[in-house]
Amino acid sequence: MSCLICAGQAESVECIGGWEERRCSQCGCYRMSQSLIVLMMEEGQIFDTERMRAWLISRRELMPVPTIDHSQAILAL
Repeated sequence: MSCLICAGQAESVECIGGWEERRCSQCGCYRMSQSLIVLMMEEGQIFDTERMRAWLISRRELMPVPTIDHSQAILAL
């Protein structure tokens, strides 16, 4: 399985419906909405990996497994 943020090697973790959870050695553990994944694939968009990783680190102060939906996505320009 690949990381949804950096496309590196990641472990898929079972989680609630509508979400995908990954554990990546570089990006850490996170959940992403399936609707965001589909939208990004349809539009050919990718994450700004470094900025997204920094956001995940800051969010882990509030919750151990941050969730990423449309409003949290930091995309590459």
